[in-house]
Amino acid sequence: MTFEEALTLVEFTFQSKLDMQLTEQEKAILKAAWDNQNYSAVADNLFLSVGHIKDLASRLWHRLSNLLETKVTKSNFRYLLLEQCSTLVHNVPEIEPRGIYQREDYKGNILIVDQFIENLDFLSYALNKQGYKVHNTIDSNQALTTVRNQPPDIILLEVKLPDINGYQLCSSLKADEATSDIPVIFFTSSHEVSDKIKAFQVGAVDYITKPCQPEEAVARIIAHINLQQQKLLLRQKIEQQQQTTEMLQQSYALLTRVFNNSQDSMAAIEAVRDVVTGEIEDFHCLLVNPIFAKLLGKKRGDFTFRSGIKPLLNQLDPGLFDKFVQVVETRKTLEQEFCWETDTHQQHYYLIAMKLGDGISITVREVD
Repeated sequence: MTFEEALTLVEFTFQSKLDMQLTEQEKAILKAAWDNQNYSAVADNLFLSVGHIKDLASRLWHRLSNLLETKVTKSNFRYLLLEQCSTLVHNVPEIEPRGIYQREDYKGNILIVDQFIENLDFLSYALNKQGYKVHNTIDSNQALTTVRNQPPDIILLEVKLPDINGYQLCSSLKADEATSDIPVIFFTSSHEVSDKIKAFQVGAVDYITKPCQPEEAVARIIAHINLQQQKLLLRQKIEQQQQTTEMLQQSYALLTRVFNNSQDSMAAIEAVRDVVTGEIEDFHCLLVNPIFAKLLGKKRGDFTFRSGIKPLLNQLDPGLFDKFVQVVETRKTLEQEFCWETDTHQQHYYLIAMKLGDGISITVREVD
């Protein structure tokens, strides 16, 4: 199967089952997964942020998981398409229309690793009724292959296995970055306290002894799955917040460079009001670029947050302070030309003052 054939199959499935079409971004994500490329390559090609691509990918894998009734990820997408190709192609003409098929009850995948799996039919049945898909395997090698190709949402693990014991398998899973976050619950007939302690030492999140009440086992399993999903959701939100913070920092850095390197005089000032009357008595500077400071015959370091600038404003143009007060009170933009004379030369300027919060943004440009 080529990627083009796989893409056609996925597109047909989306259209038939969900009445949806894949976006160009989603197609690029599928192509990257097929070719085992990272998301940064997709982001670079589409001129988008990596965080945005990851968000799109997360939603895409979730929808595909619902459609294929198995967990689909970037790492196992190609494997699943190749493995299930004949089954999918056979079932495509019988796909149910949108509204009938959408599986709101599908909640995730559970892997049970136990050499006596036939004794756990009651548990599989109970979990299936709750909307979970259960996979079974009897040895550690098959379990490792399954986990790497179709990562489950949680693993139920027996201590006694035919090749290596459950503790060794759990340690291997926790040592692999790709599988370390998958919760492991030991579901075993051993009642020894030392076995329970060892299970938690190798990274298990719970320990259930057999035989047990099915209701209790199902409740504890679902509780851990819900907790894991909340952790993943929180991690996504943190990543999104970090991405937003990074973008804001980059934007701030860019604006700061533009502000400081501008050939125009630029400043942002805030009103200083009388505590009793509320009238504007002065302004103090929030931001001043070097050109503005030079225009006033000052250095930027001379402007402190609390220092008033009323005399300096009137020095530029008599009555300028009162005009700035009107800008704040009326919200009307001030535009005017003024002439600044020194002992050596005379220079004309064009000034624009706009209300900004309880203050003003100022831009002054030389006029030839």
